[in-house]
Amino acid sequence: MSRTPESVGSVDVALAHTAQLLKQDPALAAEQACEILNVVPGHPQARLLLGIAHRISGNPSIALAALEPLAREQPNSAATWFELGVAFGDARRAPEAVAALQRALQLKPDMPDGWRLLAEYLDETGDAAAADQARAQFIKTVNRDPRLMAAATALCENELPRAEVLLRAHLKQHETDVAALRMLAEVAARLRRYGDAQTLLENCLELAPSFSAARNNYALVLLRQRKPAEALRQIERLLAEDSRNPGYRNLHAAILANLGDVTESIEVYESVLKEFPKQPKVWMSLGHSLKTAGRLDDSVRAYRHAIELDSTLGEAYWSLANLKTFRFAVEDVVTMRAALARPNLTPEDRLHFEFSLGKALEDAAAYEESFAHYSAGSEIRRTLTHYDADDTTAQMRCAKAVFTPELIARRAGLGVDAARVRGRVRGAGEPDWRSRTTRHGVYWTARRCHAVRRASGRAHGRKTRARDGFPAAIPGRTAQHRALASVLTGGSRDC
Repeated sequence: MSRTPESVGSVDVALAHTAQLLKQDPALAAEQACEILNVVPGHPQARLLLGIAHRISGNPSIALAALEPLAREQPNSAATWFELGVAFGDARRAPEAVAALQRALQLKPDMPDGWRLLAEYLDETGDAAAADQARAQFIKTVNRDPRLMAAATALCENELPRAEVLLRAHLKQHETDVAALRMLAEVAARLRRYGDAQTLLENCLELAPSFSAARNNYALVLLRQRKPAEALRQIERLLAEDSRNPGYRNLHAAILANLGDVTESIEVYESVLKEFPKQPKVWMSLGHSLKTAGRLDDSVRAYRHAIELDSTLGEAYWSLANLKTFRFAVEDVVTMRAALARPNLTPEDRLHFEFSLGKALEDAAAYEESFAHYSAGSEIRRTLTHYDADDTTAQMRCAKAVFTPELIARRAGLGVDAARVRGRVRGAGEPDWRSRTTRHGVYWTARRCHAVRRASGRAHGRKTRARDGFPAAIPGRTAQHRALASVLTGGSRDC
């Protein structure tokens, strides 16, 4: 029987209404699809919607009864093969789900959900290598996924609360979406919630070990948490894949500097700048390593070159000010004042200019104006730093309460030889212990103090707040303290 234009229009309207009902009331959507099939028997779109409705309602076997014959009749319908794969997955038939999704993706490769689900079902079949390849394809296609475009736009515009809300809502529905996990980790890192960022990136890399961009983010987050040895393992893995990547090489140099391998760090920075000389932040990082190596004149030249390339790079000015023996010229003061007058400075650059100008004015004995700039910089810093004054006070009070003469007496013999501690504090390539009051000695001693704090956290659990970590957990512990001793006597490069 021929169909009039009016009947065709009515069917299209009914199909659109059925599709809208799928999320709101899948049972009613199934009824609507059946009504359409009563009017137009065998209608492919109605049969597809019927199968989807049964699947969403929790009836995968009934869905398969509708979708399997439809896929045979419509062998070139990517949507049908996709829904068939999802129904097989819901029915715990992973091998059939893999085959159906592979067919769907042959027909339509730009389906992010297809690659994501294929990776999940390949994991279930035990084919980890193929799952990783599927996730790599997912990453390529997801950049065009409109569901993440709004979150990506919010990230680009630094609207972090909005980006976080959008990404968390997306991940509730698609918890294995590695692109969204990486984006949420970026939000956490920008908010300086590095622990959260680390956890998200670890989940991301567990799902997609070949996701190089996420691994690069992971190494950076580890470094920002003062975990350079762990970061080194990640960056070395990336360099094994792409040894010429300038971003990987820059991060490698920064990690080496944090580990105390300053000479190698300088070599890496210089090799990068030989190929890519117009990189102000890399020149600044080179200046940091040169300063640590005691090459102050060279570090000044590196900082100056960074400023020549980018006059708004506030941290380069602050790096000069932080040399202590350096004095700004009158022209520098003029330049810094002009920079602070710019409305588009980032908060980080602005605070560095405030501190640098404060230092320049202090050296010029303009103390009142100097203090005003120090104060302005500190106000900005306070907004960017998650500092808990109450917890610091609690740490001090707890330490006084815990480290009593009685506790020290009970722990007699649990320590390590002081000479071994001194030797470890110096370490390979570090200043001699006798120079601990010099700039480099203070640097390395401070590094070791950070190591003790972190090792204490590992010995007593992840938290290190006064009420639930170090030092409150000290009484009653013995074996765990060997973790602390190993840090001081050669047990860890993570320090």
